[in-house]
Amino acid sequence: MPLVDIWLGKGALSDEEKKKLASSVTDVIVKEAKQPKQFTWVLIHEIPPNDWMVGGLTVPELKKQMQEKK
Repeated sequence: MPLVDIWLGKGALSDEEKKKLASSVTDVIVKEAKQPKQFTWVLIHEIPPNDWMVGGLTVPELKKQMQEKK
């Protein structure tokens, strides 16, 4: 049973966009891995921006730093 884990920033996608993404990922698994659609699981996790860190900075801090460098 394939299980696909997707991690996104909270609010990055609407509910409709998440549904479309999960459907598209499922279609790829069915086609490429020859797995039954009904056994393909897709989990979407949403992480608040202040809980997602890159290089010791939260995502908002990293975005601010990148904007300042422009």
